[in-house]
This record gives sequence, structure tokens and C-alpha cells, in this order.
Amino acid sequence: MRYNPGQSELSTEKKSAVLVLILFVNLILISSQIILKNRQSLLQAAIANMVMPLQITFQKSSDFVSAELDRYFFLRNIFKKYQLLKKQYLDLRIQVYALKSELRDLNVLARVKKNFNKFVLATVISVDVNFPFAQVMIDQGMRAGLAENDVVLNTDAELVGKIIKPLTAFSAQVRLITSSIGGTGAYIESNMLEGLLKGDNRAECSFQYLLANKAVRLGDTVITSGTDLIYPNYLPIGRVIKIDKDYLTQRIQVRPFFVDKPLKKLVVLLHE
Repeated sequence: MRYNPGQSELSTEKKSAVLVLILFVNLILISSQIILKNRQSLLQAAIANMVMPLQITFQKSSDFVSAELDRYFFLRNIFKKYQLLKKQYLDLRIQVYALKSELRDLNVLARVKKNFNKFVLATVISVDVNFPFAQVMIDQGMRAGLAENDVVLNTDAELVGKIIKPLTAFSAQVRLITSSIGGTGAYIESNMLEGLLKGDNRAECSFQYLLANKAVRLGDTVITSGTDLIYPNYLPIGRVIKIDKDYLTQRIQVRPFFVDKPLKKLVVLLHE
């Protein structure tokens, strides 16, 4: 039989591997029998030292995940409570607004009842954006007893205009005293200087031709005279803001009171 040096080397390597394995097993057996001070074997201590970092890492990861889950559920619960409180807050604001609106209407009614017998409280629902000082629409109509030429005041009982056609059952048009159509009989309260007050679809009205025989001062109050047979007398209209004098006449500009106030609620005086 021929000698093969390769097989001899392979056999030697196998023997060496088996010998190392036997020595390793013997080492494990010996270490398992060596008892340390903490009553653990050397093998147990070695395994514990290898496993402990993994245990610590797993425990920290577990604690972190648990804490994050608790935080998530806590925040979700807080967010639900926040949404509920926000809804309740909005509901309360709506209720407060409604109560304030009712109180404001009651105050208006109490003031108007002192001076007028029959009237209707109305709300402005439409304004012509092209001619905001010409006319507006209100939410009361023939069903509430409104008729053409009914006088319209603001909530401070100051003149705003009158009802004009077209009229429907639930709405009406109000021609403002600042409209270029029509006019208002009026006079200066301080000296009873009387004339026709006309508008020009702007925020001011004017007396076109007043005699210059009586002095007019800036800030003088202008009130209705009743001579137009539409508006009752002594209704406040506005104040004098400009005076242009000529030889025999004077042109006086008047700014109505309602122009500088919110035009939301109006009072319509019904014909007796």
C-alpha cells in the first residue's frame, strides 16, 4: 500500500481538534465545580457576565417602550379632554352672544317704548355695496305690519330713512336719508333755520340754499321739522360739519348720526 502524506496530515488535524474539544469540555466541567464566594460556579459566573449586558439592554428597552406607551395614552386622553373643553367653550360663547343680543334688543325696546307707541324691531340683512348710503334691506315686511313711508330709526332713536317699495311679506327696502332720491324737511335746532336736507349717496347730506340771515355754527344739531309730512318733527338727524357762505345764502353740510354707528338693528315706526 502506498503512503499518502496528505491523509496523515488530515488525521493529525482531526486528532488535534478532538483533543482541543476534550480539553474545552474538561475546562467547562472543572469550572462548573469551582464555587466562588457568591456561591456560584465559575461557569455560572461567566455565563452571567455574558448575559447581564443583554438583560440590562432588554430591561432598559422594555422600560422605555412602556414609558412611551404610557405617555402616548396619557397625551391621547388629554387631547380628547382638550377637544371636549374646546367644544364646551365654543358652545358657551355662542350662548353668551345670544344672551347679549337678547339683552341688547330688550334695552332697545325699553328706550323706544318711552317715545313711540307702535313699532317693529328689524335687522339689516343686505346692503348695496355699490351704493351703501342709498338703501338697505331689512328682515321685516308686510306680515309685521310695515307699509310704504314708515319711518326708520336706529337704536338710539335717530333718523335713518323710510320704507319704500317693493315690500314683501318678510322683507322691506329702507331708503336712507343720505340717498340722492328725495329729501327731508329739517332745521338747525339752535336758531330754527329751516330748509330741505338732501343726500348724495355719500356719508353727508346738505342744505342747498339756506338764507344767510342767521348764523350757523359747526357742531349744531339738525332735527326734523315735519314739513315734509313723512318724518315726525324733532327727530335727531345729525350735526353740522361744514359751512360755505355766499352773499345771500349758505350751503351747510350735515353728517347724520347713524353713519358713524353700526347699522344692524333698526326700529320701524308703524302708522297709527
